[in-house]
Amino acid sequence: MGKTGIYKQTEMFKQTEMTNFKIAKRIFYQFLIPVFIAVVFELIYKEFEVSTAYNFLENSLFSILLVSPVYFIVNRKIQLGYISLTFLLFCFAIYFETVYYYFFEAYLSASSLFVVLDSNSSEAAEFLNFYVDHKVIIFSVFMLVVIATSLIRFKTLLSPFKKTTTRTRVKVSIYMLVILAFLKFSGVIVYNLAYLILKSSTEYTVESNKLGAYKTNKTGDFTNVFRPDNQEKEVYVMILGESTTRSHFSLYDYPRPTTPKLNSLKEELSIYNDVISPHAHSIASITKILTLGNYEYPDKIGDGSIIQLANKANFETVWLSNQRPIGIYESLVTKIALSSEKSKFLTTTFGVHNKVKDAELLPELETILSDDSSSKKFIVIHLMGTHVSYANRYPDTFNKFKDTPLSNFKSEENFKIINDYDNAVLYTDFVVSEIIQKIKALNTKSFVLYMSDHGEELFKDHNMAGHNEDVGTKDMFDVPFLLWQSDAYKNQKQLTIDVNRPYMLDDLFHGLADLLDISAQEVEPERSIFNDSFKSRKRIILESSEYDAYFNLD
Repeated sequence: MGKTGIYKQTEMFKQTEMTNFKIAKRIFYQFLIPVFIAVVFELIYKEFEVSTAYNFLENSLFSILLVSPVYFIVNRKIQLGYISLTFLLFCFAIYFETVYYYFFEAYLSASSLFVVLDSNSSEAAEFLNFYVDHKVIIFSVFMLVVIATSLIRFKTLLSPFKKTTTRTRVKVSIYMLVILAFLKFSGVIVYNLAYLILKSSTEYTVESNKLGAYKTNKTGDFTNVFRPDNQEKEVYVMILGESTTRSHFSLYDYPRPTTPKLNSLKEELSIYNDVISPHAHSIASITKILTLGNYEYPDKIGDGSIIQLANKANFETVWLSNQRPIGIYESLVTKIALSSEKSKFLTTTFGVHNKVKDAELLPELETILSDDSSSKKFIVIHLMGTHVSYANRYPDTFNKFKDTPLSNFKSEENFKIINDYDNAVLYTDFVVSEIIQKIKALNTKSFVLYMSDHGEELFKDHNMAGHNEDVGTKDMFDVPFLLWQSDAYKNQKQLTIDVNRPYMLDDLFHGLADLLDISAQEVEPERSIFNDSFKSRKRIILESSEYDAYFNLD
């Protein structure tokens, strides 16, 4: 081939490369349109944050990564199919993270996606019904228009695209690797939804596998388990609430009378003032509350639960729940529950219309109490409590609070949500006090311990209602913690009661073992809030923050 031929071929390659580059650039611009719409939506309704810029950068660079593979696809139909499908998934990711930011003023994290993995369709429907407003609907319409017009344009844009040279493909590969390296080592990758889904799914699978043996190994692998022998009847109840913050209990000086029945029992209760949850969502919190896992040793959630320990000590263990198992017996929490000898879930049907009230657990409790097949019972009662949607958590007869509540973010919508929440607390007060009265009527050696898995934000520190570790507030971690003891229990078991002890519920396994009077090599008395050997420890939340310092407490 002569110089002229080589020159023409070189020019042709350059022209092809330039044409392909222009096409790829135009496709990239189509990917940027939903990114710009999302940023505008955020800036209109939320204040600018540095994280907004980081998220924009990540989405822009990730768009380049998604568009670049067109250089490697020869078949035009496959090329069009790839770009169309990728664009749809990209728009979904942009939409999902933008709406999430609008709800919580924080970008998605592995923690938030971990919660999503353990939610079912009913809970998702409740969430959408609770949060979605006209602004989200308008944003949704804009995104649908962008998706439709872009999908139509892609066919026209790609039609002039020509087969690329090996040299071009090598260059594109290098650019992609550079972008990937930058995303990874700059830390900007934490804003990427695909990365978060992969990371969270892996973590979820690992956690699930740790808990998988609870159903079959009902006594665990505890060593040197001992409990004093006696023949009398004993009934112990742990009530595990849901999404209930301490600050909305009149028992803790909330100005509204949300806990009148518990207030009437005040002289019989040990009311702890400084107990917090280890997490602001149920999964991670409960798996630590009930097992050997804690902040120092999170991997120990698979090493044994308080239910297994009680089984080993010859208790009849029962789990009564008004929480839905995910799928059918697939939830991480449910895996722990199934290590009990008996379990009853009131709600296994999916659907937003499933609105079983917590009081329906009371007949189930009576059935267990009337069964004399065992003289020693340990019963865990898992409430729906004040779980969103709050209006679904109480019957009409408890719709008491209708006036204007205290709130740092004032709107009629916010007032309605707070009122619903306080009515749900009022109903929880009724259910918990009824359980105490039923156990009290037995006149046996008994206790009832009540706490919530985590708290809830109610327009106090943020203009939001709910719980989310991405925007962790004090009320999301502060929980009520109440202990009722029968006279027979007090006469035989001397607890050290100091209601001002700072405590985090990831150590509750040891506190429950203490209450049940069970010792074992794995039980550490210094981690029991009820023990004279108790030692305070730093309460670490949000992965690395000390609770008292984080919220500037004295």
